[in-house]
Amino acid sequence: MRFRYITKILFIYIFCASQCQAFDEVRLDERTSLFTAIDKTMPIITTKYIGWEAKYKWAGIKIKPDTLIRKDKSTSSSYTGQILNLDVDFTCTTNMDKGQITWSYKWNKKVDRPDAIGFGMEFNLLMDSPSFETPAKAPELLPGNQGWRWQTPDGQSIEVKFTPALAKLYFERDQKKLIRALFFSAFNKGVEQTTMTVTVAGKNSRLSSPATKIYDHNDTQSWHKDILSEVASPIDLSFLNANDLPAGKHGFVKARADQLVFEDGTSTKFWGANLMASALFSTSDIDIKAHAKRIAQLGFNLIRIHHHDSKWFKPNIFKNPKDNTQELSTESLKKLDWWIKCLKDQGVYVWLDLHVGRTFTKNDGFENFEDLSRGKDTAEIKGFNYYNESIQKQMQKFNEAYLNHVNTFTKLAYKDDPAVIALLLTNENDLSQHFGNSLLPNKGVPNHNAIFTNDFKQFSEISGLPVNKVWLTWEMGESKIYLSDVEHRFNQKMITHLRSLGAKSMVATTNSWGKMGLFGLPSLTDGDLIDAHSYSFAEEFNYNPRYNPGFLSWIGAAQVTGKPLSVTEWNVEPFPVADRFSAPVYTASIANLQGWDAMMLYGYSQEKLGGKGKASNYSTYNDPAIMGLMPAAALLYRQNHVSPAKQDYELKLSRDDFFYKRQDPTTSKAIRTLLETSRFTVAVPETKELPWLKGSKQTSSKTLIVSDANKDFIPKGQDFVQSDTGELRRDWGKGIHTINSPKSQIISGWIGGETINLQDVTFKINTKKAVVAIQTLENKPIKKSKAIFITIMARSIPAKDYKLPFLSEPVTGEIVVSAPAGLKLFPVNRLGVKDKPVDASYIRGKYHLKLDNRNEAHWFFLADN
Repeated sequence: MRFRYITKILFIYIFCASQCQAFDEVRLDERTSLFTAIDKTMPIITTKYIGWEAKYKWAGIKIKPDTLIRKDKSTSSSYTGQILNLDVDFTCTTNMDKGQITWSYKWNKKVDRPDAIGFGMEFNLLMDSPSFETPAKAPELLPGNQGWRWQTPDGQSIEVKFTPALAKLYFERDQKKLIRALFFSAFNKGVEQTTMTVTVAGKNSRLSSPATKIYDHNDTQSWHKDILSEVASPIDLSFLNANDLPAGKHGFVKARADQLVFEDGTSTKFWGANLMASALFSTSDIDIKAHAKRIAQLGFNLIRIHHHDSKWFKPNIFKNPKDNTQELSTESLKKLDWWIKCLKDQGVYVWLDLHVGRTFTKNDGFENFEDLSRGKDTAEIKGFNYYNESIQKQMQKFNEAYLNHVNTFTKLAYKDDPAVIALLLTNENDLSQHFGNSLLPNKGVPNHNAIFTNDFKQFSEISGLPVNKVWLTWEMGESKIYLSDVEHRFNQKMITHLRSLGAKSMVATTNSWGKMGLFGLPSLTDGDLIDAHSYSFAEEFNYNPRYNPGFLSWIGAAQVTGKPLSVTEWNVEPFPVADRFSAPVYTASIANLQGWDAMMLYGYSQEKLGGKGKASNYSTYNDPAIMGLMPAAALLYRQNHVSPAKQDYELKLSRDDFFYKRQDPTTSKAIRTLLETSRFTVAVPETKELPWLKGSKQTSSKTLIVSDANKDFIPKGQDFVQSDTGELRRDWGKGIHTINSPKSQIISGWIGGETINLQDVTFKINTKKAVVAIQTLENKPIKKSKAIFITIMARSIPAKDYKLPFLSEPVTGEIVVSAPAGLKLFPVNRLGVKDKPVDASYIRGKYHLKLDNRNEAHWFFLADN
């Protein structure tokens, strides 16, 4: 669930020579110049600003870069900032010189703040990094609040020193991995200065020139403007939905083992996106119909209806949400009806969430409201819904009204519509990882703590687990078993109620999200399918999977043996990540390799549709770097241009290893290294304290069992990972991903200056980082196809302050394609219309396609007409 606009981009400085064994590089935030230290592609030190006014109210910070860091030439940058709630302005200049980086701050404190908690930095140290061969020693604080020093197991050290000394310096809650450094606490009006110096010392360590893998700092005036229409698709892929007009014609979607099938036996899978918030209820009927058509043309066949109930936008699903959430809005329901009708007509299915961000009011009348409202008129209920039966009844009441509503246009209740493939009980709401601490004695919720206490004591008595262990919700072990049982009881109650209403759609309980460990999976198996969320970051093609998990590893860790897998949220953040254009095709390729069943981008739009809109991570309908790649990704995924993995592996751990040890992609090499090689699933163990947990059953006798979660499946000394089909390869040293199948041949990443030969295509691209996709439109090999779709894309950025238009970097170079004679190269304009053909010489069975700045097209057809 995402609805905030974040504005951070990471650029990279190399912090030491190539021989260096730790602190391989430091990443400086382009906006703030704060640093992240990297070892073997793994972040081992991360830094952020922190600050509070009185009573720990967040201080707020706003930063504006003045001179951006130029990695190729300049060694300095500057910016200005405001600490909003402390009335402090500041400037900072960052300089790099030999073995040091120095930050020089000037603080302008405009008023006296005798009650301020303070402002400074927080340093998070990954002391158990998988890149370390031996455990790291704890860092040490320098005397007199001067700073801190840390030595890695590889013999290097990093020292962070402040002049003058800090107001406060301490390990947060005595955690050696978390250092807080406050420049000042309570203060008087005036001007002061602070210097922070970071020094790396040790064998072979030095500051060197920047990495060679850097973007060109082009003048964006030469970039292409407004290349993607917000009302059209570069190509019409609606033919992919031709067998589903209208959606639901094959009956309800069901889970059959680990696959999805319609009632008539037709197998299926889904490539989708999210529609959220104002896009649902404020878009005009005309624009709803137009965008439903465009959604199908882009290659989607599923839309998730999300944030229908959240309070941060108006209108939402409730008639009068400030007063109560008991009555649904007739007008809002009619908008949903029209969305569903228009999507169905385009062969696009629907996923309905039941609870996302509903904020209850005192007039909703659930018990112990005062615990959660804390003196306000509203209350959030995540975590508490698992214990409070009156909240459960309110949720059931909503589900009944929502699903029994009869669509004005289709004449079907939502519960009776086979176009609705699934229902989500509650979004990003679990006890085992995120909200289990909410009912503890120190949380100020005495009534709910009493319910919690009575419940864990009963579970202890029934299960035989020690009562002094099961309630320690922040620890591994007994508490994870107990919390799984609480989640299960809630799930069963809610699912039973849905089935009693006659709901026939599949049900997902909540999600594997927010770095959840494997211990969060058991109660998710109560649903018909497992759902997951994960978000990518910049430069993931350079991640070494032996040490550093990419965002798809977290999805892979949610694939339970014998269960279908949906992903209702994936994207790249924070916006606008420069290389986000690499994510759609990469995601689709791994989804095919692994056999994932339903993939949903977050999101198509959460703002009102109609007009150009603005630039946003979560309203990507107008973003060339994401939506411009969706047709290529849809073709790849929906027509199975990438083959499923040849070999299946199942991670099968004992009860103790599963619940008592932290198991997730940060701790498990098996998860990280199998994701891109072979099919990977996780078995949930039979557990005597959880009689309802039957354990996973293998779907194939040829599945290989993995009992060591930390086994490395990439050959020793190899610096790339390759699928067992031979079609996918990622070279993390170069940061290049290739797809080499008969129907799709695609290169992505730092491809500039490389000559890359695939089966039927040779790429010679000049642009340093880009994606170039060559794909058949006839579902036959490229070399035999007379209809070939070409996508070329690099960076796209909003012109200024997240306002449109988008400016898109030209991609230059040459592509050589083996294909039948007689084809012409047609550029495709922003409306998806073919322009006049351009030159493409045909020599010895191969087309030579020149890409230069003169042609502003980012999509082409190589076709006979």
